[in-house]
Amino acid sequence: MQLIDMIPFFQKKKDHFSPAWIRKSAAIFSALMIMFMNTLIGAATAENSLGSSVTEHKTVTLACNPFPAAMIADNNIMPGFDVEILRAAFATRNITLLTPFYPWKRAYFLASAGHVDGLCSCSYLPERNVDFLFSDVLGNVQVAFYSTHEHLFDLIDKEDASKMTIGVVNGYSLETFARNDKFDVVIANSEKMLVNLLISNRIDAALSFSVPMDYYLLNGDEDGTPDADKIKTKVIDRNPYYSCISRKTKKPDILLNQLNMGLKTIRQSGLYDSILAKYQTRLDTSEALQE
Repeated sequence: MQLIDMIPFFQKKKDHFSPAWIRKSAAIFSALMIMFMNTLIGAATAENSLGSSVTEHKTVTLACNPFPAAMIADNNIMPGFDVEILRAAFATRNITLLTPFYPWKRAYFLASAGHVDGLCSCSYLPERNVDFLFSDVLGNVQVAFYSTHEHLFDLIDKEDASKMTIGVVNGYSLETFARNDKFDVVIANSEKMLVNLLISNRIDAALSFSVPMDYYLLNGDEDGTPDADKIKTKVIDRNPYYSCISRKTKKPDILLNQLNMGLKTIRQSGLYDSILAKYQTRLDTSEALQE
């Protein structure tokens, strides 16, 4: 084909590149590019969101209170089965758990104010919903009356409660229970003080969680072992307890989810039971109260 023959062909095709065609094509191209960029941005946002849910918390601090053998202060080898369970659960999520110890009321204040990420463990009370999110059940603990006069156990349900003097550790949810039942309540600052009140006959009975009370009766402390043979026990209930995440910590719902996934993992792997076996403890989690 000679050059002269190509001119009519070029002139016909040239109409396709008119200003109107160019404007229309540019508009279509721009729309396609906007759709493409939105898709990329959406994917990146979703990926970042997913990643943040996994790595949002690298280190978590839960305030513990002395509650042996569940939480044992100043013992790196045997810190307590609750402490080991929580550390193991968070470790499955690549989160390091710090567990400083405080008296119960101090621990509660720090957690509710958001100065730490939560409490190692606590019982559920409706009024605590304002400050905390509750994990899946860690286990349950028995509640029992203790007395040097065993016959009093049969009288507790029969006598006017106001005639009975009951000792309770300060801050435990059992204090609320005792006051609601109209007992004359004497507050102690520890299980050791409860035992001293019992031995000295200054209270009729003590209402306590079995885990710390039995631990003290069996092991004593630096002052020696109490005369436990004089103290009788009547178990009255078994209550679930939880780890409590402060609503004022960073993204508490994500942290709670990470903990619950970790608890599920260590239960399925058998690690949960092996930790309890180490402490010669078995927590029934089928129903799954502490503070």
